[in-house]
Amino acid sequence: MNIHINIETMAKTVGRKAKTELINISELKEWIQKDINRLSGVKCQALISLKNNVSVNDICKVLGVTRESIRLWRKTIETEGPEGFIKHPKPGRNSGLTKEIEISLKKALSLNPENCGYRQAIWDGKLVCKFLLENKGITISVRTAQYWLKEIGLTRQRPRKKYKQTDEAEIEAFKKTSRKRKHN
Repeated sequence: MNIHINIETMAKTVGRKAKTELINISELKEWIQKDINRLSGVKCQALISLKNNVSVNDICKVLGVTRESIRLWRKTIETEGPEGFIKHPKPGRNSGLTKEIEISLKKALSLNPENCGYRQAIWDGKLVCKFLLENKGITISVRTAQYWLKEIGLTRQRPRKKYKQTDEAEIEAFKKTSRKRKHN
């Protein structure tokens, strides 16, 4: 039984929109990434869609991958078959940033470090390392802490230097009276 679905026609003929509020995309992506067989299934489904005349751009858009990824998957199937996906797992180590650690970090970093018992005004890589060691028993490098901050959607904050002898009123007056430079 060969079923061919035209996505464009389907989108026009379908009635009301499906309920998607309870679908957590990041949770699903994380679940797929946990097992190479799940990811292999997604790759196979993408190639089946390609064979059924779904455009490469549509597949890339839905899966969040590049055209190059689709080309490499196609090449793997042509040379090694579906088993090629299982033999070649994704290179590199899995991240130590678990969902539990991410939630804990987000909760702590939403507070001022001083509220968590630290004598520092902002969170930085060193302080995150110290926090994780004290609260989770995890030892990571400063660079890894900075990377994890980026992964959970936070940016590194650096305070601006402020000189003790400055007068705020004079600074504001200078800003108002000075002309803005035009950049060519």
